[in-house]
Amino acid sequence: METRPLYNWPKVEDMKAKTLPVLFGMFAAGGIAAQEIATAESLSEIFTKGQINGLLRYSAQYRDSNLHVLQDSTTPDISDESVQQYSSLGGYLGFETAPLLNTSAGLTFYTSNPVGNNPDNRRGLGGLYEEDGGQDSYNVLGEAFLKIQSGDHLFKTGRQEMNDYRFVAPSNIRMTPITHQGTVYENRSIDGLRLNFAFVNKMKGRNAEKFIGMVRGARVQTGCGEVDVLGDCIESGSKKLLRGDFDPGDYDGSGSYRGDSKDMPMFGAVYSSNKAIFEVWDYYVEDFLNMIYLYGQYSFTAPGAKYAITLAAQYGNQKDVGDHVGGNVDTWFYGFNFQINAPGLTYFANFNEVAYNEDSYDGGTIFVRWGTPQMFNSFQVQDSELAGTQSYGTGLQYDFGRQGLLPGVVMRVRFAHYDMPDSLSKADARQDRSEATFDLRYSFTRDSGFGIFTEMEGLSVQFRLAYNKYETGYDFAAFQDIHGYEFESVTDDFIDARIYLDYHF
Repeated sequence: METRPLYNWPKVEDMKAKTLPVLFGMFAAGGIAAQEIATAESLSEIFTKGQINGLLRYSAQYRDSNLHVLQDSTTPDISDESVQQYSSLGGYLGFETAPLLNTSAGLTFYTSNPVGNNPDNRRGLGGLYEEDGGQDSYNVLGEAFLKIQSGDHLFKTGRQEMNDYRFVAPSNIRMTPITHQGTVYENRSIDGLRLNFAFVNKMKGRNAEKFIGMVRGARVQTGCGEVDVLGDCIESGSKKLLRGDFDPGDYDGSGSYRGDSKDMPMFGAVYSSNKAIFEVWDYYVEDFLNMIYLYGQYSFTAPGAKYAITLAAQYGNQKDVGDHVGGNVDTWFYGFNFQINAPGLTYFANFNEVAYNEDSYDGGTIFVRWGTPQMFNSFQVQDSELAGTQSYGTGLQYDFGRQGLLPGVVMRVRFAHYDMPDSLSKADARQDRSEATFDLRYSFTRDSGFGIFTEMEGLSVQFRLAYNKYETGYDFAAFQDIHGYEFESVTDDFIDARIYLDYHF
């Protein structure tokens, strides 16, 4: 299920900014909040008082669209019906020992297994293992960590879910989440301030079995397949994503990065008060890029009002560093969020803009593949990070159980328009797109007080549906004549349907 920087829709009477950042359209960090584990007083008790947690999940997704090589040309219409789907059963099983001398250890196994019809020619949505050319089962030790926690200090090293690190996060939207390998230290000694230090050297994708370096994890591609010693495309007809100087030897014949593994040191500072949150994050991937991310939020309730208002803003900047193995990277984005919370009801409106810079990787596209895209308008199909995109989003969520109407039922509707750079003169032009999404979730264990993406113990079922409409009134043939390659993959409208049946324990 899609999870986002966790927002439990707050009641007006206890609406405090320090609860959690309210980021509509954002995927939350996955995982159930760990219950308090009893302290062990002997070696045997570290196991007998340890904690087991798990998720049994059935998930299915279906997307059907037509991809056109060229439209509006003298060539007969060439189309390829592209159906993507998966149906699988899996989840995770984890165990954490009870702490002895403030020290504990944990292991979590993740699995996904095909159920029903999963043809090889319909893969690509990330619910099953795909690197071997099919849709197969995968099993992986996603977490294996040592944790030391004493008072305001937390030290954790090994494979782990990193739930509170913004762009580095589980992004738990398929069968199993992204996990990372590294070391973190958190400090809460100053009231209202949390300091996060981390050194991440590898990550595991959602449907992957292996941990890979952070440049490969960012999915850096040449875009045109194999390049020559000067970095130019050997075969014409495809758009080159890498801009500026780079070492062609770092890339294989398919255009994927296969150079030395690169690490990510990172830092975060989060300050929260009764009404405000301020966050500063820095992600440094050696020889690749440095990213700064800023977030601010202010919440207030008018005297006598039955609703609360939240205003939020965000800014991010990415620039290449060191040997710039990904070529030139020089881009930014910003966004604004407006939200009203009333008992059981939440309304929001968002805006995001990404820089357009043809001297930067893919025209200024933001790298977001380490975890959860943080743009306010990252809904079902995540295009808000693409170069030059201006996105506008709005939506409404209602908790039917809050007033006793339909206990256990939460519904959400959202709409976004993605205004892409689409001038013939722009090498990184794309089709404008709009998206309408509908979510309906039922909890068998709770009557109300949970959001669409709040994970909870017990059984729940969620249905998701999105309709994506693409503008196709462009002269795609003229674009190819000017730039020498096709207008990306020209896409027709499509419907994306998903279902999640979860049992947490």
